[in-house]
Amino acid sequence: MKSTLQRAQRYLAVAALGCTLIPCVGCGRLFTRDIATDALDPSNLSDTEPSIAVNPHNRSEIAIVTFSENWNPAKGAPVWKSTDHGKTWNKFYQVMQPSPGESGPGDQKLDFDAIGQIYVAELASAGFGLRDYVYRQTGPPNGPLTPGASYGDDQPHLSVDHFSSSPLKGHLYSPWLDFSQPRERSTVAWSNNQGAAMNSVAAGDNSSFPNRTTRSAIGPDGKVYIIYKTREGTGGAPSGFENAHFHVNRSDDGGQTWTGLGAAGISVHGAGQVQTYFTTAFGNSAKGKVARARSSDAWIAVNPENGDVYAAYVRHDTSGFAQIYVARSVDQGATWTTSRATDGTHNSAYPEIAVTKRGVVGLLFIDYDDAGSVTLFRHHFARSFNHGSSWDDDVLQSMNPGPLSNAFSGFLWGDYEGLTAAKNTFYGVFTGESSGRTVLQLDPIFFRQKSCRWWWAGCLLEDED
Repeated sequence: MKSTLQRAQRYLAVAALGCTLIPCVGCGRLFTRDIATDALDPSNLSDTEPSIAVNPHNRSEIAIVTFSENWNPAKGAPVWKSTDHGKTWNKFYQVMQPSPGESGPGDQKLDFDAIGQIYVAELASAGFGLRDYVYRQTGPPNGPLTPGASYGDDQPHLSVDHFSSSPLKGHLYSPWLDFSQPRERSTVAWSNNQGAAMNSVAAGDNSSFPNRTTRSAIGPDGKVYIIYKTREGTGGAPSGFENAHFHVNRSDDGGQTWTGLGAAGISVHGAGQVQTYFTTAFGNSAKGKVARARSSDAWIAVNPENGDVYAAYVRHDTSGFAQIYVARSVDQGATWTTSRATDGTHNSAYPEIAVTKRGVVGLLFIDYDDAGSVTLFRHHFARSFNHGSSWDDDVLQSMNPGPLSNAFSGFLWGDYEGLTAAKNTFYGVFTGESSGRTVLQLDPIFFRQKSCRWWWAGCLLEDED
């Protein structure tokens, strides 16, 4: 707890800074940290497809899951945790084998509820196929988590309603892709008892085309949004791309129905098709390793204060490159305005988007530069202080995966990475080149950045460390 004197001193320092009229673009230091060490990761695992969550009850507590270690009958799979804003990290083996004979984890995503309890959605596999589970905290924070009822199929994600203003606080939602249909269908499982029981509801329109890349976000009023794409064939599309629409739909009743924006939802880019990635060769195979980009082209977020909805998606446009576009809706998804977030000079994919309480929009994405002798993959973090009209872009890391023995061509970091916001700070994780390791390799790289204008005194005074 900061004393009144300390807070006053900080306020005076901010006021003095303002009086000097020194402008800064989104004041706040960018902090990065390789969360793995030789001791925590002795097997030099790839740590791909990372997901991140911040405890809204105590923002110093951050959790990450990656493809790190599998569970077995005697030991759980790990959750990476920090209790000091990401400065130091440890592993807790909390994700237990859900049933005998099931292997995993596969796809995974995590979140916290309003009182700081952790939840993890996990994909398990066995001879009978794929099943999903939501794990919940029933004991101490770092103890074994309890799996709920099985549900679903491939590609589970997770969002937990932690808003005090929501009539559905505590409900959780897990999108997944139903491969049992003749055309795959975006589906969402909901629960009002911490995942102990899950109720799956068809949410995407697969009447003409299969669905994919289903992601979810929750508004402060309890409305739940999903984005998904309809895969509409490759006719006329460049190699490695397919035609698609990116749809957003909404549930107003806790996930029981998904018709808030009509049966199919609303295309965020209008009636025309766009061309997006569906490939295992993101990059230039003649100049190095390449990545998979198939469910790597859409993300959704909601402003936690006013409920504005933001959708990020990939579109191959007249620049000749795949670009990241951001669409914004100020009327709960009914209408959208769209702008390009990237600069039209390199192929880009893997967008994740988040919004702070003051409406700053953050965008994590990857592009590649193959102008030299090897392909360089670059993780970017861009921020917009004007609702997506313009972007301030920073390169978090530029990496050649060629020398990295645990970077597997055709996959690399997987389908997605992690970005979230808590109050006025962005928190993210990506799979990048290690730092401080005996063996150079892929590791989970954490970052955070407060995002304030220099004249936002209340934002700058917000505790971060």
